[in-house]
Amino acid sequence: KKNTIRTRFGKIEVHKSHNFSEPVLGQRTSPFLQEKLTILGTEEVFGQVPARVASLLGIEVSESQVYRTCQRVSAQLEAEALCSPSEALEVLESEAHQEVYGMVDGSMLFTDEGWQETKLGRVFTADLIEHKTHRWQVNESQYVAKRGHYESFTAQFEQLLPPQSECKKIFVTDGALWISNWIKATYHSCVHILDFFHVLEKVAEAKPKDTQWLELQKKDLLASRTTKVINRIKLLPNSKCFDNLIGYLEKNQDKMNYKYYREKGWMIGSGPIESAHRTVLQVRMKRSGIRWANHGCDNMIKLRVAYMNNNGNAIRDVLKSVA
Repeated sequence: KKNTIRTRFGKIEVHKSHNFSEPVLGQRTSPFLQEKLTILGTEEVFGQVPARVASLLGIEVSESQVYRTCQRVSAQLEAEALCSPSEALEVLESEAHQEVYGMVDGSMLFTDEGWQETKLGRVFTADLIEHKTHRWQVNESQYVAKRGHYESFTAQFEQLLPPQSECKKIFVTDGALWISNWIKATYHSCVHILDFFHVLEKVAEAKPKDTQWLELQKKDLLASRTTKVINRIKLLPNSKCFDNLIGYLEKNQDKMNYKYYREKGWMIGSGPIESAHRTVLQVRMKRSGIRWANHGCDNMIKLRVAYMNNNGNAIRDVLKSVA
């Protein structure tokens, strides 16, 4: 009695008593093929994967096989593997002179219970490659993500960027209260910068059609003259409509010293986390017509993070450990 086993070299027949004939994660499919099905299922909707597998590998698989493989691999992914820094990032975090950025934001995903927020974090280093245009190159980037309450997310983020690490920690955020409170309580010696473009967008609401007025506010913000911007808004005829904006600016003035930040060569915008929404989550999970069950949503979030971190080594390691 023999089983047909698919390998990278094609199909082979193996006696049922042979070790290679043992099920891997409940399937009599080679770890090599399961890895490819998981990666493809993490990139594309499950229904599109069989055609790609047939085209690339000449192997017939079903949509349900792709789905089951992804669920089983996700279930085996340990939290430690998903939020541990790579060796390279860990070395950088241990160096006192090294500047390491942390960015956090929420991404909305559509589920059976409606729109739910997934907290997404990114830890990375960056080089300023064009001073005139302030273009940056992001390096050693890693992610953590978690649906639900922020406390479970922050625990994972703190493993990726330990508060006690020696590096210079720089956070650029949108000023959300829970983020500010968490950073203040956890990362005592960090630099916390309020995203400049988020601030400018809010200030524009005061006089949305007056580009000349907005340009003046932009110059003053970049020159760290925040008080002047606040006073101009207070002098507007309808200033009472902008009490929330004035309160937001006054409360966050200590995070808006943009002139100093730029002189130090630091980022003042949260572009890297904004782009991460698309590349980590939305490109797979926010397509037209897609709705997720909570467990399916959580499983795919884990797979997307594992796929984006360390070249997908966490997925590969799961299959190696059970093969």
